[in-house]
Amino acid sequence: MSKEKVMDMTQGPVLKQMSAFALPVLLGMLCQRIYNFADTYIVGRYLGDEALAAVSIAGTAMYLLFSIMMGVTTGISVVISQFYGAHKEQEIRQTFVAGIYVAAGTTIIMTALGISTVHPLLKALQTSDELLPAASSYLVIIYAGCAATMLYNFGSSVLRALGNSVVPLIFLMLSSVLNVFLDIVFVAWIPMGAAGAAFATVLAQLISGILCIIYALKIIPFLRVDRKDWKMDRYLAGQVLRYGLPTGLQMSIISISDMTLQAVVNTYGTTMVVAYGVCLKVEGLGFQLADAIGSALGTFTGQNVGAKDYGRVKKGVRSAYLMNVICYGIFCPLVFVFARPIMEAFTQTPEAIQFGVEYMRVFTLFFLAGGILVVYHNILRASGDVAVTVLMGVSEVVTRIGCALLFPQLWGYRGLWLVSPITWICAMLVGAVRYYSGTWKKKAENMHLK
Repeated sequence: MSKEKVMDMTQGPVLKQMSAFALPVLLGMLCQRIYNFADTYIVGRYLGDEALAAVSIAGTAMYLLFSIMMGVTTGISVVISQFYGAHKEQEIRQTFVAGIYVAAGTTIIMTALGISTVHPLLKALQTSDELLPAASSYLVIIYAGCAATMLYNFGSSVLRALGNSVVPLIFLMLSSVLNVFLDIVFVAWIPMGAAGAAFATVLAQLISGILCIIYALKIIPFLRVDRKDWKMDRYLAGQVLRYGLPTGLQMSIISISDMTLQAVVNTYGTTMVVAYGVCLKVEGLGFQLADAIGSALGTFTGQNVGAKDYGRVKKGVRSAYLMNVICYGIFCPLVFVFARPIMEAFTQTPEAIQFGVEYMRVFTLFFLAGGILVVYHNILRASGDVAVTVLMGVSEVVTRIGCALLFPQLWGYRGLWLVSPITWICAMLVGAVRYYSGTWKKKAENMHLK
């Protein structure tokens, strides 16, 4: 295979390879973030603060179930990257097939569970009666489109496991442009309300997912599946779930803690919800940097664990540290300085603007800890030390819930601004202790590829 189609990360300059992989991933995530911002901007501009608050609440709720789906595709990526590092093409193809079965089953379960729990989930978030209808309609459409979300995540995770981060970017850029156009159509031109923004997002994900799968099947020969290969390999399906379920569980329990914080924020009224919702968009944008670096490290680690080159894995971790320092050394000062203009782009309510400026200028001081946290998640997961990532998630839940309930009692609403930063630091320390203990290496050495 040519290097344009796949990338062997088991040899060559580490920092250069990781940067080359991470940049397209980051650009792809930024495209996703742009059309998320487009959702927020268009909804706020044409439907007002209440609809904007409803979409913000729905976004927090939908991550709970989507985290399971993302965990499954992460499991597929980890197993394929390990086989690729070990140069086992037949096993890659068998994992691809097993992954299809696992992804399809997960999608069916998540769709049914999501649609059936919309109302109680929003009630658990203490969503007000005036925001409930819009948030419900948004969530129902998003959950009904779970297959579109899974399709893109599955296709892109397979390609990235093979070192190809460029093609998912190209398809995502195309769908992002379409998503912005559809937002305008279904929200501004056709008055579908908040549901229109959800419908636009589902269509965009569906198109990018279809394009990713078509590319994978047509361009990469060892992914082409004959009729005789469609029997699911139970061992490989189990391996996918072995990595994917703990990852999904870790993401889910983190989302529960996020929902707890959202529920506390909701008690402060629509103005606070609007401010917090915009800040979450900016916070999410910042985490795209960490996620892109983490994605590069995850693929890098998986391939080199497959090749049994553990010294190279450590070099990858050091490169990830450096990349985080550079990225957040630029991002955080920019957000700190331009916090007010950012808020003013989404709302004209003075109180909401002030809330948002305060929060942004607090979390930017701690963002590097969040970035390093993502480094530990990816090195430990890709090396087979998945149980501790769940422990890290539990530490986030305990810390975030405890701080969300305690800090407002001590410092009023400003206590909310410290909840996430303290949570990042505590979970990062758990990951650091585990990584430097060397347990991940023992896990990797004892791992048995098929």
